[in-house]
Amino acid sequence: MLALICEKPRHGFAISKELDSDESLVAVLNVRRPLVYRSINSLEAAGLIRPTKTEAGVQGSKRTVYSPTARGKTTNLQWLNSIVEHPRDARIELLAKFVLRSRSRMSNTSLAKKQRDLFTKFAQEFKVKEKTAAANTKLVARWRYESITAMIRLLDSVISP
Repeated sequence: MLALICEKPRHGFAISKELDSDESLVAVLNVRRPLVYRSINSLEAAGLIRPTKTEAGVQGSKRTVYSPTARGKTTNLQWLNSIVEHPRDARIELLAKFVLRSRSRMSNTSLAKKQRDLFTKFAQEFKVKEKTAAANTKLVARWRYESITAMIRLLDSVISP
């Protein structure tokens, strides 16, 4: 939500509509409207966004438009530039970062390089675990290794399209 508000000030309904209609976001995230409003409340309570104006809604109720605070802009930029610490978080968080960075016309190359470096370390660890795994855990170890190497191949394609 913060990244979308940093793109341009908007109200909760506009964010929800964007999350439902933008193909790149839909492919990565499925966020229901109540969660959008809870997120807005949390972001405001944390001092990352602030209400800047109200607009008339289509059905008469006023809508509060939110803008990022300076701290919100900094937090968003730090998040967009940070790697995902664990492979299990790559499916949503890393893909969301790539989509949101692209929407903001930021290159994904530097993030992909940093992410690949970390995931390469994981791959080495997973390969050792696969080779030394007991028979009853070998399949899981193999799954982890294959998954991380697939992610590395994807990151390589982002780095060198």
